[in-house]
Amino acid sequence: MRCDEVREHLESCGECGLYLEVEARLRALPVVEPPARLTSRVLRALPGPASTARELVRLAAAAAALLALTASLLLSGLDRHPAAEEARARGEEILQAMVSTLNPLRSDRPWKH
Repeated sequence: MRCDEVREHLESCGECGLYLEVEARLRALPVVEPPARLTSRVLRALPGPASTARELVRLAAAAAALLALTASLLLSGLDRHPAAEEARARGEEILQAMVSTLNPLRSDRPWKH
């Protein structure tokens, strides 16, 4: 587009004109500087890093919950339900499709040569 065409469009297009008007008003606003020491106050207000021991406890709790859920599923026999068998078969099909799609890409890795 040439400059004349752009000017004509901006003069005739209400949506573009509105955009330009809003942009001009925003540019006319004064620049407001943040208060002094704002960064240090915000950083002090943030919670500190969690301790390693606390993270290990949370990880162990999640693993225990997963084990309990899996054990209850196996003990209740729900894994032998027809819907579970169908979901397992469908999951295997999806996995095979993904592997067959991704295998050709593995040989094209430039860092392998």
